[in-house]
Parts: sequence; structure tokens; C-alpha cells
Amino acid sequence: MKRLAILFGFLLSFNVFADATDGVKPLGASATEAQKQVIRDAAQDSCDGKEDDDKEECVMDYFANHNLEEEPSCD
Repeated sequence: MKRLAILFGFLLSFNVFADATDGVKPLGASATEAQKQVIRDAAQDSCDGKEDDDKEECVMDYFANHNLEEEPSCD
């Protein structure tokens, strides 16, 4: 029983961090505006230094990977 509990804990902890390669977890179904803003800010930080077209594509990809469904604003 103890082994099962340890295994379950390990799998649960792995699942929490599986999609968070950059430290920002994807949004859930009922995301708040503050959580969405974290994704927007992280996308800007992640894609800074790229040319305009590449930056827009980078931000769109970042939004898609983090479950934010909106058009990016690269201002």
C-alpha cells in the first residue's frame, strides 16, 4: 500500500509539471484575467528580440501551447 501511495504521488507530481517547460502552467477551463495576463507577459518575454513576423508567430505558438485563445498583440 505504501508503494502504491508513493507511485501515485510521483505520477501526480509529474503530471503537474509535464506541460510547464518554461515555468508557466497552461490555462484551465475557468482562467481568470490575472492568469491570462501572466501568459501574455511570459509570451512577450519569451519572444522578445525576434523580427516582427517571427515574433507574432512565436506569440501565437506560445498562446496555443498555454491554452490562451486570443489574437496576440505584439506592441
